[in-house]
Amino acid sequence: MLNKKVFIGASVLLLSGCTSVLTANETAPEINFAEKPTEISIAVLDKRAYVVDSDKEPAFEGIIRSGFGIPYSYYTTTKEPMSVYLTNRLSAGFDKKGIKASVVNTEPTMSVDKVVGSLAKDDLKSVLFVLNEWKYDFHTFTDNSWYDMDVIIVDKLGNKKIVKNFKGENDVPDGSLISNEMQLIYKQRFEKVFADPEVRLAFSQ
Repeated sequence: MLNKKVFIGASVLLLSGCTSVLTANETAPEINFAEKPTEISIAVLDKRAYVVDSDKEPAFEGIIRSGFGIPYSYYTTTKEPMSVYLTNRLSAGFDKKGIKASVVNTEPTMSVDKVVGSLAKDDLKSVLFVLNEWKYDFHTFTDNSWYDMDVIIVDKLGNKKIVKNFKGENDVPDGSLISNEMQLIYKQRFEKVFADPEVRLAFSQ
């Protein structure tokens, strides 16, 4: 195990040269609603503490450590802010379902209420994903990723229909390019949200 992880950094570089990076369309979450809207407003707000205080860049995705435990920051494969990176995949998922997604852009310094207000201006049902934690740590002793997000569904009048927290931990497979593995993990996380009975009910109201 130690020898395998000592060369993680080199492996990531090698894999990036011979493995195709998955696209937003290829990793879009599957969205299944019994009663689907024809159009929706969406936003992702990055409130990770280390991004808000500028300790990490908005494109920060996680860290990979050398065999000696030295951490190296890694970023979204497109170098887009995480909020944009995830929004693109969510938009692709809604598009595949035949739902037009109107995107509201956000900045880490924005408040949740301000974003909700911006969503309400579109006069559409909307969903806001607030990232409290979203990163991975890949090294000798662990290869995990963590997420903690609030999902807020807002009706056409700007009323919050549901505010629900989703959090958890996912192992990161080390058999492929880590950016691809993480995209597939993100896909699974959002599919879990959209399959949640309370979320589905809020969307149908």
